[in-house]
Amino acid sequence: MTAGKINWTKISAKPDPQHGAPCSRSSHGLSISPDGSRVFLYGGEHVARTPLEPSQSLWSCDCENNEWSWRNLSAAIGSSAPSPRVAHAQAIVNDRVYIFGGRSGISMNESPLNDLWALDTSDGVGNEKWVGPIEPSTSSSSDEPPEHRSFHKMISVGTDLYVFGGCGSSGRLNDLHKFDTIHQTWSNLGKAHLLKGRGGANLIYLKDGHCLIVVAGFVGSESNDGQKFILSTEEEEKGTWDDSLLEGLDNLRPRSVCISASFHHDDAATDDNVALIFGGEVNPSELGHEGAGGFENDLILLDGKTGALKETIKAAEEKNWPEPRGWSDGTSISTADKGRSLYLFGGLTGDDQNPKRLDDFWCCDIKM
Repeated sequence: MTAGKINWTKISAKPDPQHGAPCSRSSHGLSISPDGSRVFLYGGEHVARTPLEPSQSLWSCDCENNEWSWRNLSAAIGSSAPSPRVAHAQAIVNDRVYIFGGRSGISMNESPLNDLWALDTSDGVGNEKWVGPIEPSTSSSSDEPPEHRSFHKMISVGTDLYVFGGCGSSGRLNDLHKFDTIHQTWSNLGKAHLLKGRGGANLIYLKDGHCLIVVAGFVGSESNDGQKFILSTEEEEKGTWDDSLLEGLDNLRPRSVCISASFHHDDAATDDNVALIFGGEVNPSELGHEGAGGFENDLILLDGKTGALKETIKAAEEKNWPEPRGWSDGTSISTADKGRSLYLFGGLTGDDQNPKRLDDFWCCDIKM
């Protein structure tokens, strides 16, 4: 693949008539509806380590006739909502946007969370509502929920949610948990025994490999290692961690707090599937989360079956391309008629002297 097959478009969405557009932010979540018509933005920080005011926390960007428009959902929903937070994890299952954890305090060990909520969008535009906190089933088959954490990762595979790693009260974590949204049960899938605990890792589903992969993250320094979790089979009901590190990542520049995605919808072409990582922090800040380290805006292509590095595509100077960033979030969709697209919003750029939070909205179309 060459950069010519990567097309970035900056989306200029119409503001909400009453509430304008979302403020700049980092450490937020972004999810796209299964039909690609709505993107949901939740949470984050406009000031370092300080959760956004509730009036700014929840937005949708809706597409009609190829025009995007912002809607402030917080005002319509009112007070029945999750507590303000930064560094939660977010994923969508059908018409529900799930959020898990994060923290509502300023310091890393202050007010960490492990609550699970869902934004129910099934009644259509203007009728969204929060459901939660969602309590696990009292069935004996349910494990305990994951411990309180922030800067973790959550993705959906079918009707299941997977939560990995992050920063807990006792330090960085390397555990994996599954939540069955149908039966509302948690399953503890164990630790990635070959990986150090980490925040800001990439957790990616590889449909062709019937596995999840953890790639990179912050372990006290930026990392570029990874490990595979093989999903459940008839022989191994819960699935199992592979007994070796992922191969083919030696030339990946170490990084954390990236945007990552894969394309695996059933109606998408599967002849050349890839997973993506965009940007991230490649040099940690001397001020920790209060500052801004060194950032990238390259696009990393990983093999859709093995997770090995295929290509690193640098920003094309002559084209529109998002500026370097970390602490952002993105969401992807792949359909037979629309192809493969990655959306991203906001994040943190700049440096320790001039950190800058962003409010830009981009779409990357990938031609295979």
